Amino acid sequence: MNFFLQRRLAVLAGMAAVCSASWAAQPTAASSISVVHAKGSTQITKTPQQVVVYDLASLDAMQALGIPVTGGVAKAQYPQYMAGYSAATYKVAGSLFEPDYGALSEIRPDLIIVAGRSAAKYDVLSKIAPTVDFSVNSKNMLNDMERNLTQLGLLFGKQAQSQALASKIRSEVAELRQLSSQAAPGLLLMAVNERIMPNAPGSRFGFLFDVLGVKSAITAQDIPPRGTAYTFEDVAKLNPAWIYVIDRNTGTGSAAGGGAIIPSQQVFDNALIKGTTAGQKGQVVFLDPKGWYLMGSTGPTAMLNNIAQLKQAYTAAQR
Repeated sequence: MNFFLQRRLAVLAGMAAVCSASWAAQPTAASSISVVHAKGSTQITKTPQQVVVYDLASLDAMQALGIPVTGGVAKAQYPQYMAGYSAATYKVAGSLFEPDYGALSEIRPDLIIVAGRSAAKYDVLSKIAPTVDFSVNSKNMLNDMERNLTQLGLLFGKQAQSQALASKIRSEVAELRQLSSQAAPGLLLMAVNERIMPNAPGSRFGFLFDVLGVKSAITAQDIPPRGTAYTFEDVAKLNPAWIYVIDRNTGTGSAAGGGAIIPSQQVFDNALIKGTTAGQKGQVVFLDPKGWYLMGSTGPTAMLNNIAQLKQAYTAAQR
């Protein structure tokens, strides 16, 4: 074999090696998965390496399943058990409402997760990288939560863990419903400092009744028209046996419209509330503000924590 023929064979062998390596780096049909979500389905490379998450409930689920977030997260008021996501080791990729497109160009994500507050950005983010919307519809809450857990489990090889967690949530909900069915009807109020707004079945936080089985002292028809104040005199007149409070400002860490945050425990420390059956029996329950207002109870840990708080309240009332 002459020198030139040997040289040509060596070049061809090198090109073959380069091409082989290039093809090996490309995702194949076997290494991708169709992820089902609120907007339909998205084809995603299995076990993505750069994940950006704009939803607290999805972060909650990933943490519960032991799935690391390697891309970026939203700047937010995290509950204590998720405080680690505020560390400098996690790149801030925007807020819960608005992505930081400059940060995204640096991260170069291969998966973006939105839901709830960030769902409005789904279309634009889908043009940047494969995007899924893990929003949860309160009318289909448990099924949507299970869908999200199942899809994360399939995508990151956590199927057994996701199935076990979904089963635990359904079991805990069933146990709570047994207790809540025995409790007298109650009133759910969202507090924004000294302003209070009632919620009924079917309303924003109505899953307290629709999913968790708590009895409501009012119906949707009893909710005052938008712009009409609901007062502590109204609460006293209704005289509920239970009062459930969601402190919006404490949940977000800022007062709506600016100013100081007045904790709900202080706001509800008044004669009108103390005179109700709920006040007299110690059945005013200050629901975890981050778990309810920020998370909407749609993160698995948030849901389980919120169930535990209510179970404890009902169990204490039966003694």
